[in-house]
Amino acid sequence: MDTRTELLTEIATFQNKLKMADSKIGQIALNDPKFVARLRDGRRCWPETAQKVRDFMAAAYTHITTADGTVIIRDVATGISASGTTLSEAYAELRRLIDGRQVAA
Repeated sequence: MDTRTELLTEIATFQNKLKMADSKIGQIALNDPKFVARLRDGRRCWPETAQKVRDFMAAAYTHITTADGTVIIRDVATGISASGTTLSEAYAELRRLIDGRQVAA
């Protein structure tokens, strides 16, 4: 199975659990709302791009929304947590923190 086919299978499983639209996955993970649709149309996917989508999906599985609406998200691999008013905002903050940690290392 190639990277594109594997990723589409993982996205379908993710969508069955979280009921998230293709466009929202692409927008949050890659800032490209058409990514999943293009992937379904046969577009090639680099392994690094696939990993970004997988990282988002893993983090999205570990998010909670507090009573006041704050979204808290955690990266399982690093243990880093971030928050925001939306899942998109929380994930962007998480990526910023993880990227900053990698630069410092």
